[in-house]
Amino acid sequence: MVKTPERIGEEADLAARRLAGLALNPSAPQDVRQRADLGPAERRALAVDPDPKVRLAVSVHPALSEEERTAIDYEVPTDRGFHPPAPSVPREPEDVRRDALSAHPMPRRKAARVHELAPDLVARMADHEDPEARALAVRDPETAPAVVERLTRDPDPAGRAEAARHPNLPRPRLTELLDDEELAHPAAANPALDVAEIRRPARTPGDPAGPSVDTLI
Repeated sequence: MVKTPERIGEEADLAARRLAGLALNPSAPQDVRQRADLGPAERRALAVDPDPKVRLAVSVHPALSEEERTAIDYEVPTDRGFHPPAPSVPREPEDVRRDALSAHPMPRRKAARVHELAPDLVARMADHEDPEARALAVRDPETAPAVVERLTRDPDPAGRAEAARHPNLPRPRLTELLDDEELAHPAAANPALDVAEIRRPARTPGDPAGPSVDTLI
């Protein structure tokens, strides 16, 4: 039977939706979500799918160009913690850089979870408007001390807490945070501190401002 263009399109759309179903299955492995056999026709069909979850899923396909990705009407959930898991195998540096420079927040967050990012990418993440990217960037063990110190004043409370725990936080700022009502706990968990510093009184006896760090841990 000779297939009409309409029939071919319907079959391509059906195949694409089946692949999307696999990609959106939370128990499916990461490589299923980024299947190489999700070809141009399938990606185009998914990019205009009425289901916003399908559009979001295809918007992070690695074969898309930035122009194609930007053209998709996707919406990233705003709840915290919505980002890909840390990669289980090392990624190619050029792939990480491409994701870090993407206009799409999910590839950026994926790049930010790579340990030991290139210094220029860490700096870019630390300056990004996306609070998730900033918080993830400060988890890099090689983040520069000046960047870590700046992020202790980040507008996002989770980012400030991550920075207060970072071992590269300069000692003067770390000592200062032990007296900070908000960040005393994460600062006390900083591995750069020794036990004597953690247990020192954060305020003088009789200070009405509140308890010392020693009473908080």
